[in-house]
Amino acid sequence: MPKLSGDPREIRKLRALINARLTGFIDMTFIEGAKDMESFQESGAAGTNSGGFSSAYKAVKTVGGVVVVYLPQKYTNFFYELGASYQSAQLTKIRVITLADDTSKEISQILNLDNELSPLGFLRIEAENEASESSSDQDQDEIGEDPSSSS
Repeated sequence: MPKLSGDPREIRKLRALINARLTGFIDMTFIEGAKDMESFQESGAAGTNSGGFSSAYKAVKTVGGVVVVYLPQKYTNFFYELGASYQSAQLTKIRVITLADDTSKEISQILNLDNELSPLGFLRIEAENEASESSSDQDQDEIGEDPSSSS
């Protein structure tokens, strides 16, 4: 990737902007894959592949309006398939997040982003909530009854 030159503050702002827009792109692509798989499943067609496709160009809403964001097709396909695989229960939330993080790290390194991409925030929140609920349930199980009150 070509080196950016100019005011370091402006370069940091540009990299943060790229990060935010790509995060939106990845989230949209993942959801698109999941929705396509859901439609495929509801159609009752045989097989596990919805045969869907996602464009490497997407209109992403930003504070300043809608912008077109590009991500190479191999990455677009990856996040689309990740969404479809999650929807079809082939992958757990934690596995999806791990795979997304690995690929996002690669993209972040290629683009020399100051902060790594962290897509699928909605799944992360769900996973954290489930983890805290299960640890809360486990704490309740461990508390149990007072042994001295047993008959």
